[in-house]
Parts: sequence; C-alpha cells; structure tokens
Amino acid sequence: MKTYLFVLLCILSTKVFAQERGGITGKIIDAKTSVPLEYAGVILSGKADSTKKLGVVSNKSGEFSFKDIAKGDYNIKISAMGYNPILKNISINGKILNLGTLKMQEDAIALKDVSVAGRYATATIKKDTVEFNADAYKTQPNAAVEDLLKKLPGVTIDKDGSILVQGQKVTRLTVDGKDFFGTDPKTATKNLPADVIAKVQLIDSKTLEAKATGIDDGQREKVLNLTIKEDKKNGWFGNANLSGGTTDKYSSYLSANHFTKKMQFAVLGMSNNVSNASFQYEDLSSFTGGNLGNIFAPPGGGGFSINVNNGRTTIGGSGVFDNSALGEVTTHSGGLNYSNSWGKKDKLALSSSYFTYFSKGLGNRFSNLQDINQNDVLRTNEVSNRNSDNQAHRFNFKVEYHPDSLTDITFRSNAILNYTNNINNRNFNSAFDLAGKTNDGNQYLDQRNSTPAFFGEFSATRRLKKGSIIIGLNGTQNTFNSNWLNKSLINNYSSGTIDITDLNQQAEQENNSRNYSFAVNYSRPIIEKKMSSNIAYIRNEGKVEAQQLTLSYNPLNNTYDTVVPDFSNTLENRTWTQTARLGLVYNRTGWTYNLGLGFQETGLDASTFNSAGVNMNNLEKKYYNILPRLNINFRNKNKHTLQINYNANVNLPSVNDLQPVQNNSNPLYQRIGNPNLEARKSHRMSVNFNTFSADNNKYWNGYFLINYALDDIGNSINYVDGVQYVQPVNVDGNYYINTGTFFGQPTKLKGLRMGYGINLFVSHASSFINSEKNITDRYNFGPNANFSYDIDDKLNAGIYLGVQYSKVNNSQPSAIDNKYFNFSNSANLSYEFIKNTRMNAELQHNGAAGRADGFNNNVFLLNAGLEQYFMQRRITLALKGFDILNQNTNIDRTINGSRIEDIRFNSITRYFYVSLNYKITKVGSKNERSNPRNTVN
Repeated sequence: MKTYLFVLLCILSTKVFAQERGGITGKIIDAKTSVPLEYAGVILSGKADSTKKLGVVSNKSGEFSFKDIAKGDYNIKISAMGYNPILKNISINGKILNLGTLKMQEDAIALKDVSVAGRYATATIKKDTVEFNADAYKTQPNAAVEDLLKKLPGVTIDKDGSILVQGQKVTRLTVDGKDFFGTDPKTATKNLPADVIAKVQLIDSKTLEAKATGIDDGQREKVLNLTIKEDKKNGWFGNANLSGGTTDKYSSYLSANHFTKKMQFAVLGMSNNVSNASFQYEDLSSFTGGNLGNIFAPPGGGGFSINVNNGRTTIGGSGVFDNSALGEVTTHSGGLNYSNSWGKKDKLALSSSYFTYFSKGLGNRFSNLQDINQNDVLRTNEVSNRNSDNQAHRFNFKVEYHPDSLTDITFRSNAILNYTNNINNRNFNSAFDLAGKTNDGNQYLDQRNSTPAFFGEFSATRRLKKGSIIIGLNGTQNTFNSNWLNKSLINNYSSGTIDITDLNQQAEQENNSRNYSFAVNYSRPIIEKKMSSNIAYIRNEGKVEAQQLTLSYNPLNNTYDTVVPDFSNTLENRTWTQTARLGLVYNRTGWTYNLGLGFQETGLDASTFNSAGVNMNNLEKKYYNILPRLNINFRNKNKHTLQINYNANVNLPSVNDLQPVQNNSNPLYQRIGNPNLEARKSHRMSVNFNTFSADNNKYWNGYFLINYALDDIGNSINYVDGVQYVQPVNVDGNYYINTGTFFGQPTKLKGLRMGYGINLFVSHASSFINSEKNITDRYNFGPNANFSYDIDDKLNAGIYLGVQYSKVNNSQPSAIDNKYFNFSNSANLSYEFIKNTRMNAELQHNGAAGRADGFNNNVFLLNAGLEQYFMQRRITLALKGFDILNQNTNIDRTINGSRIEDIRFNSITRYFYVSLNYKITKVGSKNERSNPRNTVN
C-alpha cells in the first residue's frame, strides 16, 4: 500500500512541476514619441546560471514574448542601439508575466557618437527570408534603390545592374508583394527612390510554376521584395531629372509613383545618349523560348559559358544581346505600371504594366580568340563595327480572385514584341602557333529580326475539409522571324597557295513554337500540423516548326534565286513529358522535411525535310526516369536558418541543337545541329545558411551549390583550313560548384561598418576537338571586403576591395594553362561641407593581369561633382564630371569550353554636365517630411 501511495505522489508531483512553466510578454516603445520599437533585442538569462540565455527581437508593433519558461528567477535586458538599456529582475511562477509597456529613453551621448544608421537593427531572418531594415543603411539624397542594395551585406550589383545574392542572380522583384513592371528587377532598382523603402526582403522562393501548380519541384529562385514606408502610401513620390553636358551628351528621366495601401501607380520615362538603360535585357528573352540568344549570338557561337566582368563571375549561355548596350547607345524608354485590390481581404487583385524602349547604337569591337586544335592553338584577331536599331514592347497582366476563404484563382499573361536591325562589318585574321597563318578576310552581315511572344497561365486552388487541390494550366506561343544578307571574302593559306572563298547569300529563318502544360496536385494532412502527403500529375507538350531557306546570289539576273541545300531545311519537332509525383512533408520543432519522388516519361518525335519538302529523317525517342527530390529547412527563433535542397531533372535538347542545318553567319565558326542528341539529366544540390544576432547586428551567410550532368550537351569541333565546324554532342561528367560565405558587422568605431567574403567556383566540362576528347577545368577564387563610414549626418564614405584569381586547364597537349587575375576596387565619398552643399566623388579601379596583349586593362574611372539643394531639398542643381581621368574602357573575358576570348568595346569617355533634379514628394500631405532619417543631410 505504501508503494502505491509513493507512486501516486510521484505522478502528482510530476504533474504539478509540469504545470509550473510560464511565459513573458511585453511591448517596447520610444519614451518621447510612443512609437513602437521594432527589432529591439530582449535577452533573458537565469540568475542562478547566467550562461543560459534566450533571446528574441520585438516585432513591428514593438511586442515580444517568451514561452514555456521554467519556474525561477531571471534577469531580462532590453536593448536597442541609440537607447539606454532596460534591466529588470523578474520571477516566473507558472503563469504568463505581462511586463506591460516598456518605455526606452534615448541615449544622448550615444546619439552623438553613433551614426543614425546605428539606431536600427540591420536585419532579421524569417523562415526563407532575410529582411534588411532600410533605415539602417544611409544613402545620399536622390539615391535610387540600387544604391541602397549596394550597402547590404552579401549583395552585389554588377556593372549592368544585375543583382547577385549568395552568388545567385535575383530573377524577380516585387513591391509590397506585387509585380512592378513585370518581374524585371532592374526597372525598380534603377527608378524607385531609396528613401521610400522600409524593408528589403531577400527570399528563397519556389518558382512561379511551382506556386501555380502547388508542386514543389525542388528548385529555388532569388526574389527581391521591397516594402514601402507607410507614410509614403498617401501621395506621390519620385524624381524628375534633366541633364546636359559637353560632347552633346544629354540625359533625362521621370519616375513618378502614387501609392496607397492597396493601389500602386507608376510612370517611367527616360531618354539619353550615354548608354544608360533602365531595364534588364535578359528579361526580354525569358518570353521567347531562347530564340533571342540566336539573334544576338556572338561570332563564337552559343553554348555554356563563364564570364568574368570586373572580377565577378557569372554563369550562363552566351549570346544575350551580344553586349548591345556597350558602345555609344542612344535610348528612349517609358512605361506604366498599375496594381490594385478590391474587397475585404483583397478579394480581387490586379497587376498590370506596359514598357517600351527604342535604341540606336554604334559599337566597335576588338577581340582576341584562343581555340585549341588537336596539336596546335588557333589565334584569331578581329575588328568589327556594328550599327544597331532595336525596339521592344512588353505587356504584363496578372489577376487574382478569392471568391471565398477556401478558393484562390490566378491568371497571368505576358506578351512581348521585339524588332531589331543590326549591321555588322568585320575584318579578321587567324594563325596557328605552329602551322602559321591560315586565313584572313572580311564580312558584311545585315540582319533583321522580329520576335512576337505570348504567354498565359491559369491556376486554381481549393482547400478542402481535409487537404487541398490545385489545378494549373499554362501555354506559350512564340514566333521568331529573321532574314539576313551575308557577304564574306576569305583568303585561305593552308594549302600553300591562296584559296579564295567569296560568299554572297540571303537567308530567311522562321521558328514557330507552341507549348502548354497541365498540372493537378492534391495534398492531405496525415498528422495535424506534423505530417502531410501530396500526389500530383503534370503533362507538358510542345510543338516547334523551324524553317531556314538560304539563297545564293545569281549574277546573271542580279537576284538571289539559287537554293543552298546545306543551309536550308525544315524541322518539325514535338516533345512531351508526363510525370506522376508523390510527396511527404514532416514538421518538427524548427525543422521541415519535404521528400518527393517523380516517375517521368519524356518523349520526342521529330522529322526533317529538305528544301524541296522531301522527308529526310524521322526520329522518335522515349525516356523513363525516376526523379527524387529532398528539401530540408531549419529555423531557430528567427536567428538561424539552414536550407538543403536536392533535385533531379531531365531536359530535352532545344530545336537549335537538333536542327541539322548549317549556320554560316560567322564564316570562321559554322554550326550544325545534331538530331541524335539524347536528353540531358542533371542532379543539383544546394546548401544555404543565414544567421543574425540582434544583439550586435552581426550577419553571416554561406552557400554551396553543385550541379552534375549526365548526357550533357557539349561541342564537337573539327578544323578545316582554319574554319571551325561545330556540332553539339552528348558528354558525361560535366559539373560545376559554386560556394562562398559573407560576414558583415558594425565596429566599435562610431559609424564604421564592415563586411568581407570569399567565393570559389569550379567547373569541369568535356568537348571533342578533331574527334579527340578535351577536358576543360576552370577554377575561380576571389576574396572581397567592403567598409562604410557614416558620421554626424554629414559624411558618407565607402570602400570595396575585390580580387579574383582564375585558372583554366585543358587536357589537350597543345593547350597552355591559362592563369589570370581580375581586380575590382572602388571608393566613394559624399560630404556636406556647407549646409545644403555637398560634394560627391567615386573612384573605380578595374584591372587585369595575364590576358592577351592589349587586354590587360588597368583603368581608374573617376566621377565627381558638386550639388546644391533648394526648396527644402526638393530641387538639386549639380555640376558633375564623368571619367574625369579619361581612362574609361570596357574589357571582358569569356570562356566557352575550350575557347578563350578577350574583348574590348568602345566606351563613352570624359564629359562634364549640369543636372537639375526635382524631388516629387507627397502632394497634398500635411505631414510631409522632406528629410527622411535614412537620408544623409
């Protein structure tokens, strides 16, 4: 009996002790203004053991809470930079302890010694989002969002305005969660003022397709979301600018925005002759199925490439507009953006935009190419002049409808109309290191293209009593038309005598493609809030008809009427995939596991016809694959996140790779498709982590990405009299690795913030040269560091230091290992030495060593000026100089398989100009603040 009583007493005691756990809540405000303080750090430590600590940060309302705290005595410390800390002794007795409203007093001494930026917690981490507080980073008056992004840790802005986060390119941008001029990041970052931004959110998002279908494909894209300050959502804001200078240079732009809590309206307009574009070229090609890559493919042809620009490495396909923004370019562009929502809980939401541009340019291009032959190295020098005339129209439309709390319906549509005319005159000469001179010649190429493309997507989600069902449907219609006049003269010296090839041809190409996909996904919980399952079916189907007709000049009748069979044919290609997927999601404290398995059938049915319409070849293929997927996410109290992703994919060859028609638009590099290509299989794994300490504003991130491919598509190159004949072939074992880390923090010295990082890129690619396999191994290694210094609201300075070491090894015995350095350094200074008078200066250093002769640039680009403010800083009058040292030049290096190409373009050099800027502020607002606190006064 005593034993039973003892056991019962133990059970009751356990129950009592289990109940004696409590919690803490409270709210933090500014003592003077009563404004809630967001991101204040709250540290809870035990009196008996002060090493045991818990920490949280206050939310937007200034509120914080601790849950499941054991009974006992504790110390609580509340801190926010620029305020006196609050210290309290508290006791937990098993209930919720409400500390009430806690008022923080400003620290007058600290405010003298610490810059305004120091008053704000710089960042916080929420699930798959890193959120930066814009007020913690100072920008100059009239600065754009791009200038703000340059100050964020781990964020890099390339020379063309592309945004890189953790080595990955940002592909979409939204404003308050809504599309802004489609999804083009550059349009917003170049045109929105920095001082209207409240938060900058960097999101590892599912792809648009995954969101529309509800089927997680394991792929993630970097999305940038900008939140607008609440006090900016009741009027107009923006800038109007007019500039004129020496050598007939001019620039003008207008950015006017009217935002409310639900509505966004924006007007953009720009005209200049200083090669400045306010949009992203790559965004245009995203609607066209890749056809734009062929239009503007550089003389080396297309394919996988690694580009090094000012010490930064980007990975992708070559041929995106052939750097058409380089040189002397005159651009006119403009657009409208409108978004709105109606009804309770935004029952109906609309996003729409129209954007257009016109440009004319003159580009001079000098290049040095190194191509590996089986036992020799072919070196080609080329000089080309190009006149370009481009115009485009882009439409975006998206509507979301939520008829009830259980149903979501989305429709999205995009359209693009693109017209180009490019005239290129080239002179070239080639020589082997051992065999000597092989050829020289010239070419005149006049090419006209039009590319209308349309895309539509519909998705519907219905949440059921248990689970949900999502149905998605999308389709595209693309048409690519191109015609060109190709005249070339080549002198070949390989045989010991001069063999002359005189070419005069006219060609026409038309590609029509239609694609559609259907997906249905059903998910159902297994254990409430713990485990769920999903099953999905996806069907994709596409059809392409690609025609090319090439005619030779007939001197007898002065017309082009002779068909060239080797350069003329038609390809009809039908592809399809159908996939069944099973998935399981499991949640535990801080962790989410998402496992999936796909069973996929992929098919291809192609027919080739000659210029007379005779069927020359039929091809039918089917592939069956099992595609695993794994996503693991960890989040710890909004301080630390870890993401691990793995997925496998199968991709069919493109029409351009399949079509067996020769392309001689570059007489030295002639390409023909391969209808026998197999599907490409890839395995991709990535790891990302982020950590942030609200106590000291230290931020650290790291990333690792590996992509391994089977039956990848490489090039088979054969040399005949110095001319390269290239055909895509399947190769195994290609891979690339991209990894790096970045650390940022403020320092003890007032106003000084620092950050430093490192990046490593490794690639392994195979090709064939005269039927012998060549392996190209590439290594890029680059540390970087940056420092920013802000003091007394008068001085703003920054330094960026970056160097990259690159090494390229080829297995062919003729290849010489290539080692080179790229240097990218910059310094900027902005100082208001007299009230309402500011001087600005920026010095950029771009250097290289180890390239071909004439391409080892060491350029110092100095831009500087004076600004005078009027009418409470609404009007800015400036006198500025561009490239004051007159050293500006554009030099790039591109590595494409076994080819290394150094390129130099003409650039706009020194000029001086006067600029007048009018700052559009909140028209009609009674509480207008012309001096936002994140702006340098």
